[in-house]
Amino acid sequence: MEFDNAKRLETFKSLIQIAVAGLRLLVVLNGGAAIALLAYLGNVAGKRAAVPEVLFAIGCYLAGLFLTGFAFFCSYLTQLALFNESMGNVRPGAHKKWLRGAMVLVVLSLSAFAAGSVSAVRSFQLPIAAGASLPSPAQPDER
Repeated sequence: MEFDNAKRLETFKSLIQIAVAGLRLLVVLNGGAAIALLAYLGNVAGKRAAVPEVLFAIGCYLAGLFLTGFAFFCSYLTQLALFNESMGNVRPGAHKKWLRGAMVLVVLSLSAFAAGSVSAVRSFQLPIAAGASLPSPAQPDER
């Protein structure tokens, strides 16, 4: 019986570690992407070259960071509710609303990263004028 309790405790601890790693990943993805775009814009602006429109992408990355912060807060409230459930202070299952909220926020944060990335890629694509053709590859010398 003691083995089962130890196994449950270790499983619970590992689930918390996985969730924390997931939240860190979202911070790195969204924050890193925003920093990379800002660094690129600073480099391009210093060379007086054409600056792509990446405001929407940066906004998505910042929204992703905020959503991740709210997901962290919901995960804290989930753990607090689980603790209170184990102490008998609240009804069983009270943690589920916070858990669902955290899960929705994580999905929204990942979606914000995806939307920002798609927007950034589109802003870097060169527009091809109607009727213009792409240059053909160079032909090898025929001797």
